[in-house]
Amino acid sequence: MIEKWKLKLKLHDWDITTVAIDPEQVTYDDDCPQEDRYFIGVQPDHDIKRALIYHDRELTEEDVIHELLHVRYPDKSEEWVNKKTGEYAV
Repeated sequence: MIEKWKLKLKLHDWDITTVAIDPEQVTYDDDCPQEDRYFIGVQPDHDIKRALIYHDRELTEEDVIHELLHVRYPDKSEEWVNKKTGEYAV
């Protein structure tokens, strides 16, 4: 799935790795609903074209699209990435 979206988003020369983390490593505010208590985030290094996608639950295709959009368009806002994710994930 990652390879498919790397090609579609023109990130074919990037090394993208996923890293599973323990959900206990993440803390949430008390008012955060249970269904929103998960973590997925990307740490890109544009100099060496390498990114790590950290996650504490199984990744969906939509998650991969979202995180790779952050890599491809690092200066775009979260709102923009959310909108584009929805467009690609249809």
